[in-house]
Amino acid sequence: MIKLVRIDDRLIHGQVALVWSKHLGINRIMVINDRSANNETLKATLKMACPGSIKCAVLTVEKGIETLNDPRCKDLNVFVVVDNPSDALELVNRVGFIDRVNFGNYGKTSNMEGKEKVTNNIFLDDVDKKQIHEIAAAGVYVFSQLLPDNEEVDLTTY
Repeated sequence: MIKLVRIDDRLIHGQVALVWSKHLGINRIMVINDRSANNETLKATLKMACPGSIKCAVLTVEKGIETLNDPRCKDLNVFVVVDNPSDALELVNRVGFIDRVNFGNYGKTSNMEGKEKVTNNIFLDDVDKKQIHEIAAAGVYVFSQLLPDNEEVDLTTY
C-alpha cells in the first residue's frame, strides 16, 4: 500500500528518512527517479541515507510503475519519493491507487526563472501548477507539508 507520494528535490534526507518514515509507519522507501536509478553513485548514496530498518529501492519511472502495480506491493507500507510533479503525475495516471501527493521541498534547486514562491519551500512555475491541477483532477489531494506536525497547505489554490 502506498502510504504517501512525496515530491522533494532532495529525495532522501533527514526529514524523509527519519521523520516521515516513522510518522507513516513504512517499511519501504521507493525513490522513483530516472536520473538516480541510472547513476550507481547516486543510487548507493540514496540507499545509504535510508534507516537500516527500512528497505530502499531506487527505480526508474517505468520500473517504479511496474513495481507499484505488482499485487505483492499491496502488502507493503511504501513511501514513494520523486523529485518533480511530472513524475508524480505519471504515477497517478498509471498506478491508480494514489490518494495523496505531498510537496516537501521543490523548485529551489532548479532555474528560478518564472517560478513563484508559494511557501518557504515550494516554488512553482506555470507547468508545475498545471500538473498539480491534473493530479488533483484525478481525485488526488495535492498539498504541501514539510513535516507531519506542520499545517497542510492545499496547493490547488495556486
